[in-house]
Amino acid sequence: MRLALGTGLLLAAAARAAAPDPDPGFASTLPAAVGDISGWEVVTGDFETPRMRGSYRFHVNPARQAMYQLMRYRVELVGPADGDPRRAPGERVAFVQHPGTREHMLIWVRETLAGSDWRSIAADTNEYKIELGVLMGVLAVHRAVRAGASP
Repeated sequence: MRLALGTGLLLAAAARAAAPDPDPGFASTLPAAVGDISGWEVVTGDFETPRMRGSYRFHVNPARQAMYQLMRYRVELVGPADGDPRRAPGERVAFVQHPGTREHMLIWVRETLAGSDWRSIAADTNEYKIELGVLMGVLAVHRAVRAGASP
C-alpha cells in the first residue's frame, strides 16, 4: 500500500532519534508481553497528511538492528468522513514477538492514557485488518521522511 505524499503532506519533527524519556502523548506502561525495552533505541515522529495525523514511537531492539520490533502510534483519521467509525481513538502498540517466524504481530489498543488497560486486538478480526492498514500508512509516512521526501 502506497500513501500519496503529494499536496498537503506536512511533517513536523519527523523521524528523529530520541531518548526513552516519558512522553505525555503516550502511555507510561506497555502490555506485559512486550517486556523490558529500556535499552532499545527510539525513533519518533509527528505527521499530518490529507488522510491522517498523529505521532509514532518505533523501538529498535539492539539484538535486531534492522527492524522496528515495537511500534507505538497515535493516529487520528481525517478526511471526507472525518475518520473511520470502526476505529476507536487511542494509542496502539504493534509488537513482533518472535521475529523471523510466521506468526501474527500482536496489537493492543489503549483508549485513554489514564484509567484504562491495554486491550488485545485478535488477529482474525476486521479491527485487526483495519489497524494493519493504519500502521502501514504510518510506516509509509516514516519511510518517505527518511528518504528525504518533501511536501
